[in-house]
Amino acid sequence: MMIENEINKQKSQKLAVLLYDKWIRERQKRPEFRLPSTDNPKELQEIANENFKTQLIEPRQSHLKDLKEVGKSIDFADQVSLLVMMELPVLETSTLLHRLARQIAEDPEATYFSKVNLADNCGCGCGCGCRAMGNLTYQEKIALHHQTKPYSIDPFNELDTPAKVRDTLLVADFLESYQKVSDSITERVNSRYYNIGRLFSKQREA
Repeated sequence: MMIENEINKQKSQKLAVLLYDKWIRERQKRPEFRLPSTDNPKELQEIANENFKTQLIEPRQSHLKDLKEVGKSIDFADQVSLLVMMELPVLETSTLLHRLARQIAEDPEATYFSKVNLADNCGCGCGCGCRAMGNLTYQEKIALHHQTKPYSIDPFNELDTPAKVRDTLLVADFLESYQKVSDSITERVNSRYYNIGRLFSKQREA
């Protein structure tokens, strides 16, 4: 049973890395960032809204759609790791990991979605009250949360993750997943694109 669980974990993490790689390639196909040609306030607002939609809203919706489709094939801890990488800027992620490390040192059975972590993990979907913005449009919700707590409006509600599954995730399981998935992404995805960039750079110099 332990061997089977380890095999399933490896399959899950491989799929998570493949999905992340897919998102990187897709984001390169986004429409170009529009620049205003006049100082007209109406045009400036229209361009700002369009840029926000094409650069953040639409890619985010595509990521969540993909994750929802393959969700049953990816361990929940790996889903959380992907969403942390997708939703949180680096500083917020580091703050979250620091808080989790302190928490698990005090309680090895600490759960990830808890009031203790509320300040830092709402970026990856702890149900922190984003649903209270009920009268706003989806884009307005994202914009408001983008300003106050980048970049989420609670993606786990959007993914229809059962509360029982969400609330039983252990900090230890998340940290193990995050380390393995992020290491794999660094090794297999980021390094590959970095090396491709270096290759093209050398070819231009030659």
